[in-house]
Amino acid sequence: MKALRSLALLLPYLRRRRGLFLGVVAVVTVGMLLAVAVSVLSVTAAASLVSADDGSRIAAIGWVIAVVVGVVGAGLASWGEQWFAHVLAYRVIDALRIDVHRTIARLAPVGLARRRMGDTVAAAMGDVESLEWFAAHTVAQVTAGAVACAVIDAAAAIVLGPAWLLLIPAQIMLVLVPLSFVRRAGRQGAVLRRALARVSARVLAARSAARDVVLLGRVDAEARAVADETGAVQRARRGLAMRAGVEQAFTDALSVVVLLTALLMVGSAVATGGDASIAPSLVVLATASLGPAAIAAGALARVGETAQAARRVAAVLRAPDVRPLDPVSRTAERLARVEAPHPGSVDAVGLGVVYPGAHAPALDSADLEISPGEHLAVVGPSGAGKTTLALVLARLLAAEGALRVDGIDTAAESGADTRRRVVLLPQQPHVFRASVRANLLAPDAEDQVLWSALERARLADHVRRLPDGLDTVLAERGAAWSGGERQRLGLARALLRDPSVLVLDEPTASLDTATEAEFLTALSRSRAGRTTIAITHRPTVMRAMHRVLFVDDGRIVDTAPHDDLRARSARYRAVVTGAAEDPSANRDPERG
Repeated sequence: MKALRSLALLLPYLRRRRGLFLGVVAVVTVGMLLAVAVSVLSVTAAASLVSADDGSRIAAIGWVIAVVVGVVGAGLASWGEQWFAHVLAYRVIDALRIDVHRTIARLAPVGLARRRMGDTVAAAMGDVESLEWFAAHTVAQVTAGAVACAVIDAAAAIVLGPAWLLLIPAQIMLVLVPLSFVRRAGRQGAVLRRALARVSARVLAARSAARDVVLLGRVDAEARAVADETGAVQRARRGLAMRAGVEQAFTDALSVVVLLTALLMVGSAVATGGDASIAPSLVVLATASLGPAAIAAGALARVGETAQAARRVAAVLRAPDVRPLDPVSRTAERLARVEAPHPGSVDAVGLGVVYPGAHAPALDSADLEISPGEHLAVVGPSGAGKTTLALVLARLLAAEGALRVDGIDTAAESGADTRRRVVLLPQQPHVFRASVRANLLAPDAEDQVLWSALERARLADHVRRLPDGLDTVLAERGAAWSGGERQRLGLARALLRDPSVLVLDEPTASLDTATEAEFLTALSRSRAGRTTIAITHRPTVMRAMHRVLFVDDGRIVDTAPHDDLRARSARYRAVVTGAAEDPSANRDPERG
């Protein structure tokens, strides 16, 4: 079944914990068997006490003691089930959630561009949490139910005769009730998961744009939208509840049929000379034997809904990386001939990237050579491939071709290792809801080192004016700070890491002219002798760099100092003039 195939996502995680899983199955099985035994023993003990005389009183007391022992054992088994089943579930879900977050890190930033934030958050949190129920209350319970039913049926058939094998069809039918509704449950689960994702996305969007919502007078409209989405969730939940009610009605009806059948069988046995004193116990045994199957059926009732959560999580985990171009012939041999450079060098041959769904490459067979300590501006029209190049250098994007940084072939190391030497400062650095000190992401650095980085980023005076200086807690995403202040905080964060290669995406886009001049002076001094690459539309930045790398239509077209390029390239002059005249040009698109 499609729903069950979706839940196969969890099987590898359960296999890693097979010892704990088998322990849970054993505990649950014992609990089920003890529950049936207690039911039968209770009736037997009650009948013994009612009919006991002086000679049989000790036997009656023995039955009572057996009931007490069974109840205690069932209680301990129930406690063990809750404890160990949740330990199993939490370990499985923790591993799954870590894999989801690792996948998000693998896809970021480009692979997440077409996903709504609410959908991603729902998969990482809500959907994974939904699978906890399946791991804790479904797999082991269904397995234990099958084992317990087999034990009860075999014992009853041996002791009471083969007629009791008639219980098996009833147990099977009980399990088939939720399975017969699983397709409908899957559709209802899909509707519910989509509704929950829409609520999450709506709330996150409203929270992220809270200031604009207020300024544009959209508070009531957003509230109505959230109410509408919440209503859709409630309608979906009502549909699930109605289906569950129908399933429960079928289950109860089947239990009544089994009870009546047991009464008829026992009555027939008594009428033909059977022992009437054990008749109540046999009736209870017949109905209690459905207990394990009923527990398994109850666990299966949520398979349809849970399968949709598994499907959404699987869609994230199986998301493909960015599709590379066809291999460039002899790329490795060409790069191998490059002499091992000094720290800070960057050498690339045949870099190529094609985004999913795109027909033309965003980066097309780009060759690049940057000397140690060189300061380079990357310039080009919007969509030319500048930001794509930056993402490739920082190993945030898979690319065809070969790349060496500090003389090290990046294909031979992890992306994390490359990013220790190549730091990318995005146009809008993220500001955490934490202190300035924590936002600098240098927990072992002394205050003097932190202040030095802030001085070089021209942010120290602003931080000194804050109520608690370095310990001032910033608003989420730095809402109270200007774009320029957030950029300078990001620069200070990057300077503290002192990378061999620093890549800046539009570093002065949010700065005024005076602050830009200070920023460039600070950058030149702090990165003297250290390779620095700045993606920019600002002529001031272009002039401040040693040379400019001109990118157009995914290709590196030319490279020279800014004034030389202006003198010899009409296309470059048009791009620079357009950038200087169009303020919106400072906002490079994601793939620019």
